[in-house]
Amino acid sequence: MQKYKDELKIKKREKIIFQFALFGFVSVVGLIGLTYLLFFSRLLDVRDVKIEVADGLRADLSKYVDGWLDLGFWNINKRDNILFFSADKLSSHLASQFPKLESVKISKKLPHSLFISSDERKPAGIWCSAVENECYYFDKNGVAFSKTQPSSGFLIINVFDYRQDKNIELGNMVTDEAWLKEIIDAHELLNRAGINIAAFEIPADSFDEFHVKTAENWKIMFSIQTNVEKQISALITFLKEKIRPDQRSSLQYVDLRIQDRIYYK
Repeated sequence: MQKYKDELKIKKREKIIFQFALFGFVSVVGLIGLTYLLFFSRLLDVRDVKIEVADGLRADLSKYVDGWLDLGFWNINKRDNILFFSADKLSSHLASQFPKLESVKISKKLPHSLFISSDERKPAGIWCSAVENECYYFDKNGVAFSKTQPSSGFLIINVFDYRQDKNIELGNMVTDEAWLKEIIDAHELLNRAGINIAAFEIPADSFDEFHVKTAENWKIMFSIQTNVEKQISALITFLKEKIRPDQRSSLQYVDLRIQDRIYYK
């Protein structure tokens, strides 16, 4: 009787082991089959990438996207399955690698296509760094996105920053938000008042001060601590009441750095 019981236990154990082994084998085969189906059968691989950007960026963007899709591990690349790669990650990589792009949108069209579209940054002005002896286009948010040369026109903002501790990197802001806002506001208000601007200048030792060099070659001195709109309103009144149009060329400067005060020479 005991021998019979022992044999029964052995058979049960062998049956359980066989079932586990069979389950393991089926699972491994199923996993291998699924992996092959998803990543090696080319049922859902990325074959077509359509990019809607300016001609000057399309070739470089296409090359970067192809390289990114070919990255992977264990011989499995991102392009092998359109469902599994992250469009958000690719979008983030493109935005960081191509500062001219303000935003990047990526959509997937099953089974094999990607569509990439973007909005390019538009220049709001040019910021020149004395430290680097380089000039950069910046957009409405103050982000530097392309190297350039200073402009002599009055419509675009030209800023010459002589501070020695200010470096500029593509993709980053050219200066602090407070500085940028005051300069953009001053440019808009002075243009509206009919005062043509040759350039903005930030002195090397400036803590809160910037200057406007007018097309008539006299200077307006501002502080980011003062209310720019009120000071320019006071400036317009001052010019109308104190300085005739034919006398402006003899001005050297108008100082608006102190709230509700005007000093001139």
